[in-house]
Amino acid sequence: MSFNIFSLNLWNLNGDFRDRMRRLDRYLSHAKPEIACLQEVSPVTPTGRPQSDLLCTQLPDMTRLYSSQYQWEDREEGLATLSRLPLLSFESFMLPPADGDGLRRLQIAALDYHGQRMLVANTHLAFRHEQHHERLAQCRTIIGHLTAAAAHWQTDAIVLVGDFNATPESPPIASITDSALGLRDLFAGTDLRRNRNTFPDASPHFVDDATSVRWIDFIFATDRFEVLLLGMALDGKNGDFVSDHVALEASLELST
Repeated sequence: MSFNIFSLNLWNLNGDFRDRMRRLDRYLSHAKPEIACLQEVSPVTPTGRPQSDLLCTQLPDMTRLYSSQYQWEDREEGLATLSRLPLLSFESFMLPPADGDGLRRLQIAALDYHGQRMLVANTHLAFRHEQHHERLAQCRTIIGHLTAAAAHWQTDAIVLVGDFNATPESPPIASITDSALGLRDLFAGTDLRRNRNTFPDASPHFVDDATSVRWIDFIFATDRFEVLLLGMALDGKNGDFVSDHVALEASLELST
């Protein structure tokens, strides 16, 4: 049996976020991913509930895991992992800091996939273009935490997703794919990677300059997972942008 994983930077509470979340909720409630990993998630005032609680409303069986990262001006931002697979454990770790940036985190959820253990990790790295060394340090810390979690749970079934603010050829990304964990960049060499970007200037929510148009979002997985299908969603083809990023999706099968 396969499962679907979805990852998207939500663009927090910018613009008409409630309309964006309603449209995203319709998409997710129809797509029914087993796992959804979200970045730039903020609490919604006055309730204080994270905006991820506005999503997957037709999927009441999803466990919702929110981790605050930092205070961006007057707004909190964090990570959220939602899962329909049984949760075995959940941890959230701080990553090395970067000057002028908020504190960053890594979420690791240990999940039960039909009696097999797997790890799903979600993160969002330092955002300034020039912070290559800081992102490299953050990626090395991520590898360390995943290595420890894999040893604890005795599994090599690992998925890592998120907004890395780094391009595929950069040292931070190479540090992940070159690590002993055996993580591979699932979109590497695909037509999607060659012809598209995950932070596109086509989005009406794009607010940066042309140098920001890049592929900076990733799904990594070990060889324990067979890739059945890869896709990009909410990419404007149907006027359906809900963020300044587009979503990545993968249908995966865990081998025994």
